[in-house]
Amino acid sequence: MGALFVPVGVLLWVHLVVTLGAVITLVRLANRELPFPLAVAQWRLGGDDPDVLRARALSAAACLQQGQPGLAVYRLNAVLPDMTRALGPDAPDTLSTRLLSFQLRGETGDLPDRLTALDGLTADLTRVLGPGHPDTLAALYCRAEWLGQDGRTDEAEAAYAEVVAMAGEQLGADHNLTLITRSSLTILRHDRAGRAGDGAATDAAVEDMADVVAAMERALGADNPTTLSTRGLLTRWRNTRTREKD
Repeated sequence: MGALFVPVGVLLWVHLVVTLGAVITLVRLANRELPFPLAVAQWRLGGDDPDVLRARALSAAACLQQGQPGLAVYRLNAVLPDMTRALGPDAPDTLSTRLLSFQLRGETGDLPDRLTALDGLTADLTRVLGPGHPDTLAALYCRAEWLGQDGRTDEAEAAYAEVVAMAGEQLGADHNLTLITRSSLTILRHDRAGRAGDGAATDAAVEDMADVVAAMERALGADNPTTLSTRGLLTRWRNTRTREKD
């Protein structure tokens, strides 16, 4: 029997078809689950590589900055089971990704009984990372925010105040989380004073926010986006109070 002969041209054609098929598969992955560079990395390093998993979670967070919360939720739902299986449910990266997923799903109505779910996650964060870890404090901040959204103003105020105290002690008075929580607490008090028609409490909130803005300018910088938005809010409050007093 003679040797099997396959023309070189046929081999090249088969190679091109296989390569093109791989590229098409990667591009399809990039459309929804992960960006093209991450698809390539996953192909080369494997789906359970910790750096790949971490990068997939970060790509979901990047979707938020791009105004694509739906895509962010999709990517988080895709990566969380892989993180839990490959890294473990108590791995810091897994817990951080769960927190981001809960925050997004809670805001979009995709997390039934969101406060109970968040309390369970907060317990895991506290047990694994400690009560003063930024992720634990971020979960507590999220809880305060949701309490406020649910109209439980007094509970939200107490929760915000607790985060301010804990973040100030653990992270420092000038940490971003501390300053943002102070701002949110002041907004809650300002809004409540406005609904009650309490001018003195409104003025106190305006002064408190001025202190927050000064701290943000010192710690974060005058051109930081958080500083800019908070300063803009303070300006609107001051202008409103001026018109009300005239």
